[in-house]
Amino acid sequence: MYIMYLKTEYNSVIMYPPCLIVVETLLYDLRMRVAHILRDSGLTQTEIAHTLHVSQAMISKYLSSDVEPASEKDEVSQEIARMIIQGRDERDILLYLCQTCFRWREGGSTCSLHDLPGCTVCYQLRSPEVLDEKHRVIQNVREALSVLESCPGVANLMPQVHMNIAMSLEHAKNPMEVAAFPGRLAPVHGVVTAVSDPEFGASHHLASLLLKTGKRAVINIRYTDMLASALENLGITFSYSTDECGDVLIDTGGFGIEPCAYIFGKDAVNAAFTLRRISQILE
Repeated sequence: MYIMYLKTEYNSVIMYPPCLIVVETLLYDLRMRVAHILRDSGLTQTEIAHTLHVSQAMISKYLSSDVEPASEKDEVSQEIARMIIQGRDERDILLYLCQTCFRWREGGSTCSLHDLPGCTVCYQLRSPEVLDEKHRVIQNVREALSVLESCPGVANLMPQVHMNIAMSLEHAKNPMEVAAFPGRLAPVHGVVTAVSDPEFGASHHLASLLLKTGKRAVINIRYTDMLASALENLGITFSYSTDECGDVLIDTGGFGIEPCAYIFGKDAVNAAFTLRRISQILE
C-alpha cells in the first residue's frame, strides 16, 4: 500500500535522476557500440574488456547483440573507439565522454528519455550565470577567511566544534548551494586556519541555518557570558530564536551541546568584519 501511495502521489523522476539514465541506458549502449568497433579493428575480447573496464563475459554479451543504427550514438562511439585505438590518455577519453554526457543532459538524448517537461536542472548546473555566482561566493568566503586571519583575537572565540564560514547563493534552496570550508577552520599558532579551499555542500549544519533564516552568510563562534553585553555595546542586534533572528543568533546549548553564537552578514566578508569588531571589544 505504501509503494502504491508513493507512485500515485509523487512524480517518479524525483529519485530517477538523469545520471541514472546515462548509466542504465546510454552508457550501456555506447559500450556495446564501442565494443563492436574495437572487435572489427582486431582487438580481442580480453583486450576490449580491459579497455572498457568490464568483464569478458559482458563483452561477449555486447558482441552477441545487434546494433541498431543511431547517427549521434554512432558518431560518439566511433570517436571513443578512435581515441582508444590511437592510444590516447584515458583522461582525454573521459573528458570527451563527460562532455558528451552534459551535452545530452542539456536538451539532448538524456532529456528525451527523462521526459520531465520544463526541467532545466542540468542546464542550471553549468549555466554561465550560476557558475559566475558560485565563483563570486567562493571568492567572498576566501576573503572572509583573510579578514579573520588578520585578527588574532578571533582564534580565542573558536568553539570546541571548531569554526566555519558559510555563504549561500542568492536564491539557495538546498545545502549544495551553500559554500563553506570542508573540515571547518582550526586555530594554528593562534591564527584561524583552513585545511582546504571552500566548497559547496561542505557544511550542512550552517547551510540548514542559512536556509531556515533566509540569511546569506554566517560564521559560528564560542558563546561566552560577555558576548551579549559586547553586542549591546556595538549596537548589534541578537536573538535566541531563529523565529526572530537578528544579526547574531545565540544558542546557549544544553546537556552535551556546546553554547555557540552565529554571526550573520549580507555576505561572508561582512560577517567576518562583524566578528572582528566583536573579538576586538572582547579582548
